[in-house]
Amino acid sequence: MHSRREVRVTSLDGFEATDGGVRILANFGELALVFPHEIWEALAQAPPPPEPDAAELEELAALRRGLEEHAAEHEFATVLADVPCGGEGSGQTFDLVLRPTGMFAATTGYAFLPVVRSEHVARLGVSLAEDTFVEQAYLVGAVAEEGALAGTLGDDSLKTLSVRGRMCSSSRFELVPELWQVLSERLGWRDVALVAPSTEKGNV
Repeated sequence: MHSRREVRVTSLDGFEATDGGVRILANFGELALVFPHEIWEALAQAPPPPEPDAAELEELAALRRGLEEHAAEHEFATVLADVPCGGEGSGQTFDLVLRPTGMFAATTGYAFLPVVRSEHVARLGVSLAEDTFVEQAYLVGAVAEEGALAGTLGDDSLKTLSVRGRMCSSSRFELVPELWQVLSERLGWRDVALVAPSTEKGNV
């Protein structure tokens, strides 16, 4: 029985045509993925993830507004917009960074996207590990791919939240208080659906 080796892709750096298919350069050029034509064509024909509708996009915008208003009403120590994440040149930015008052309060960064994809999780995760200002982060989407939700299961520093399905990679009891207060009191959420971990385990 063959063992399975899993490699996490953290960056997509380019595409090259080959005689037999397509080569994708990843992980800052350290990894080359070669797809034969027939497999590449099958991937290209796969249906794209569903796009958010107008109501989901509006709820996403309402969540951001609600967080900003909540922070102003409660005189948060930090309320910042468009904050760079990670080292210089990372290209990652938080749309909103909040820190309540109090000695043990955490600084939380929020990135809001119409669709949260697995590559967003990978890129922000790398930048967050290098960040010295933001302690924890949320990728919030009107829609989130299953892989993006599963990709942050059990991660204490990075979580994924989806308006569609009201799903999250953590329970509502693990959300920062201000986020759950806005979701429940302003948007009417009664709970979040915790994404179940996959039962499939691979061998390294």
